[in-house]
Amino acid sequence: MSRIPVSLDPWQPRARHLEFEGDLRPEDLPRLRADALPGHPLRVHAQFLLERGPLNEMRLSGTITGELWLTCQRCLKPMAWAFGLQPDAVLQPPEGLPVEVGEDDDCVELEADGLLRPAAWIEEEILLAWPLVPRHENCEPATGPEFEEGERGDNPFAVLEQLKKGGPGGDGP
Repeated sequence: MSRIPVSLDPWQPRARHLEFEGDLRPEDLPRLRADALPGHPLRVHAQFLLERGPLNEMRLSGTITGELWLTCQRCLKPMAWAFGLQPDAVLQPPEGLPVEVGEDDDCVELEADGLLRPAAWIEEEILLAWPLVPRHENCEPATGPEFEEGERGDNPFAVLEQLKKGGPGGDGP
């Protein structure tokens, strides 16, 4: 097992069938660090390997686990989001994907120089799994109900009806 490199050439034979594993630092994940709550830990551990698939395509698969802190959108308090991802994707070479690769397969586009930047790929996978509306399993809203029970606001349609009939503030027809 090797440490996660900054970049690697997936087409080199020495990169194939090697398993890479390690922890990424917050400095390695600038987009996650910018969106996570400051002052809370950002932990990411990845383990992945490159290998040839059944169609002679290069596949990137593994596990990405970790925890980052977000704001619960219901109670507006900090919450830890623990994630465990198992990506399996086809590396897209500069000349394009083989015709046999299905549309259902996830693809990873390489950089212009043909290299894979594992930290950028891992960060992208986490961002794709990011909850749309993060919230605790059981929490109360940050504010109380808009109206207290028994409290009645003016019915906007009744106000319009009064205006139409020439009531208070209305000229009428």
